[in-house]
Parts: sequence; structure tokens; C-alpha cells
Amino acid sequence: MFRNIIKNNKGVTLLEMTVAVAIFSVVMLSATEIFRLVIESQRNAIASQNTQESMRYAFETMAKEIRTATLSNHDCESLFSPPAVAINKVYNTTTNSEGDILYFKNKDGVCVAYYLKDEAINVVRGENIASTTPGRIKVTSLNFKVTDDLIGAFHSRQPLVTMKMDIEAVGKEMHKQTIKIQTTISSRYYE
Repeated sequence: MFRNIIKNNKGVTLLEMTVAVAIFSVVMLSATEIFRLVIESQRNAIASQNTQESMRYAFETMAKEIRTATLSNHDCESLFSPPAVAINKVYNTTTNSEGDILYFKNKDGVCVAYYLKDEAINVVRGENIASTTPGRIKVTSLNFKVTDDLIGAFHSRQPLVTMKMDIEAVGKEMHKQTIKIQTTISSRYYE
């Protein structure tokens, strides 16, 4: 009798085949989804790294110039029309339609202003206007917070500028990565 049972079970039943195919399908779908998530995470990390690398030079150039600013008082108010009103000794801010403007006198005695225009950080040095942002990066917000002594006040605090910006890579949707960057730069100017 045992031989007859073994002889009759030579094939696979439809139910067994359906269960095997279902288990195989679940395993393959899970593996495919995990692989897709890993690839997407890797693309996001690479896009973020590329965006940071693209901004590094512009950021360092700005930081160096801001760090070496000198006493300006009211000297740089005429950069704007109508003129801005300076209240701090080294760093001052004003606003335009796109956001904050930081202005000061650099180490060479030239008035400098950093501001956001057309999704790029622009700089005015005397009569020259240039963009400091690479073409493949767009800056969606730029804010400056200044900590400085008032003009005519006793020197009691180190001048500081806190820059905060949101940047994004321009290009394919899969390469876009929005990054928030914030740093504080202290002046080397001492009275």
C-alpha cells in the first residue's frame, strides 16, 4: 500500500504550484523594492554631495570677504537707491524684493553687498556686479542675521554674521536635492 501512494505522487498538484509561485512572487517583489530604495537613496546622497561641492567655492569666497570686513559706519549707505541707513559699525543689512542684503566695507576699503537676485547670490563691489553662485545651483532663500555694536557705542561684542540659505541643484528631477545651509562668520575687526 505504501508503494502505491509513492507511485501516485509523481507530479505536483496545482495548489502546490500556486503556493510556490505566490511565495516566489512575494520574495521577488520585496527584493526589487529594497533594491529600488537603495538606488534612490544613493542618488539622493550623490545629488546632495554634488550640490554641496558646487557651493563650497562660493561659500568660502563669501566667508573670507565677510571675515575680513573693516569698520564702515555710514560709508556704504550710498550703494542703494534710496540710500540704506547703517546702524552697526561693521556689518549692516537692508532688504529688497527678494530678501536680505548684507553690506560692509572689505579689507581693501571697497563697499560690498551680497544679495539674492534671480535665484543666485550676487555681489556688488564698488561699481562691479557679479554672481557668486555656480550656474547649476539655484538659491531659493538667503537670510542674514547681524550681531554687531551700534555706531558710536563702546565696543562690547564681536561682530558676527549668520548666513542661512536654501539651495537646490538645477537639472533632472532625480538630481534635485534641497539643502539648508547655515553658518556664522565672525569678523577679524577689533577696535
